[in-house]
Amino acid sequence: MKHINYYKKEYPRPQLYRDSYMLLNGRWDFSFGEGLENSQMSGGFTDRMEINVPFTYQTALSGIGTEERHDVVWYSRSLELTDEHLSGRVILHLEGCDYETFLWVNGIFIGSDTGGYHRLSFDCTDAIRVGENNITIKACDDYSVEKPRGKQRSKDKNYGCWYTDTTGIYKTAWIEFVSDCYLNGLVILPDADEGSVTFDCKISCDSTCSAEVKVSYDGKYIGSVVEQAKDGRATLKLCLTESEPLHLWAVLEPKLYEVEISLLRDGKVCDRVNSYFGVRKIEIKDQKIYLNGKELYQKLALDQGYWRESLLTPPSEQALIDDIVDMADMGFNGVRKHQKVEDERYLYYSDIFGFIVWSEMPSMYSNTENSRKVFEREWLLAVEQQRNHPCVLTWVPFNESWGIEEIKTNKTVQDFVNDIYYKTKATDPTRPVVTNDGWEHTVSDILTIHHYEQNGETLHGFYDTLEKCCMEKWGGHHKGAFADGYSYKGQPIIISEFGGTAFVADTEGENWGYGVGVKNLDEFYARFESLIDAIDSLPYCSGYCYTQVTDVQQEVNGLLDFDHKSKFDKPTMKKILEKNGR
Repeated sequence: MKHINYYKKEYPRPQLYRDSYMLLNGRWDFSFGEGLENSQMSGGFTDRMEINVPFTYQTALSGIGTEERHDVVWYSRSLELTDEHLSGRVILHLEGCDYETFLWVNGIFIGSDTGGYHRLSFDCTDAIRVGENNITIKACDDYSVEKPRGKQRSKDKNYGCWYTDTTGIYKTAWIEFVSDCYLNGLVILPDADEGSVTFDCKISCDSTCSAEVKVSYDGKYIGSVVEQAKDGRATLKLCLTESEPLHLWAVLEPKLYEVEISLLRDGKVCDRVNSYFGVRKIEIKDQKIYLNGKELYQKLALDQGYWRESLLTPPSEQALIDDIVDMADMGFNGVRKHQKVEDERYLYYSDIFGFIVWSEMPSMYSNTENSRKVFEREWLLAVEQQRNHPCVLTWVPFNESWGIEEIKTNKTVQDFVNDIYYKTKATDPTRPVVTNDGWEHTVSDILTIHHYEQNGETLHGFYDTLEKCCMEKWGGHHKGAFADGYSYKGQPIIISEFGGTAFVADTEGENWGYGVGVKNLDEFYARFESLIDAIDSLPYCSGYCYTQVTDVQQEVNGLLDFDHKSKFDKPTMKKILEKNGR
């Protein structure tokens, strides 16, 4: 593992780094807030509980650890700042807070935002002062199924494949100190065909300034370019091949360029950030997926990103690394992040490992005018936030018709799903989009199939011809490939959920896995190998996604247990995954 040069442990936004920041994780005063008025709490409080941010009250690592439902929670803490901190703007970021967030600083209301799956940023400059400051946050959440909730349960008890809910701050809280004129948006667009890269810089102020970009590779200077900003934007394009060959990011061969971006005003630097990017080209042609001109066979594992002691929040940065290493050691080359927008540090580590990530939106579970509006906003914000990471190869806005249950026959629902597809492609035209992962596809760049048949020979027989893959209703299945009015258009085919095998001994009480469990390791290896062989030998298949990385509460079909310890011998697993040469 080779870090980028400016890497700083625990920094929450690795692709836009400044050295002027302060992490706010750790002890906060905390209160359950039903019935409490804003006027009672917005100036801060100290006579209640304490919580360990960024862990939610439902988790053991929060220091509270109760699953009792509370729809309103409050956070408060003091913060000491100096004159040096207040030389420019002061921005408070919450990497994730579920679901509706309200912020006060020194009793002054700063603002609010809605949504649990994008970075929330608040300019606190006008309320901040030298010396002691108070930050107070209210978070409101409930069991509504009109909002994206992913695998968070919508009742007081876990059920099926839905787990303990998440309320309030669940990702890093931090403050960033910036100048009055700073870079507040960056889109990096590498072009493998041209051997170039374009930087679209969004700038916070309209005053006259210019942007300067310097690019290096492995410590060697590649080139630089300067452009005058206009109307708060600057677009800069740089050739990467004038002095040496193009370095391509590839799976398990992660070559990354580093960038320094400076904003200049009156000849002086008013902001400087570091970033990085990978150059790679994703293509779909001849029913296959190609990366940098080579056919890409994807061996993914489904990753729900839960931990026993911290649920959706990784317990440490090392925990993110360990999951990637464990899957790579078993022979997988990526994951499908399932029903979760993961901590951005996971994407950083996937970038530097060369590990594939499919990025998926947590589902809503009711299709109304309001839920559609909420879903679209949150999804496009998530796409914008993740799009510069080269590891992200596929966008997945919907899964198994959840929240779009009538997609098979309802044109209004189909139109909504297609609208999301086209808006995703407009935001990022460089990656494939799977609109409804699993079945009942409308417009989609990949045809994906979910099937938990436990016998490899039978699974192979269901999909051993193109015609069977595209059936209105698959053999041994309750669903089929396409919604009414849609048909196969030459897409690659991926079995994007299968397996899910559990040990019989683990399936006690409400614990479960898919199909009939196995009795011992030998039986597991035999079944796993039969399933992998079945998919590898499908003539139209471009890869698979095995369920799943870890056990999650009552779902006990992981390759790792809920403590993220491997159940299986990694060399044995890797040998099975690599035996067919794919």
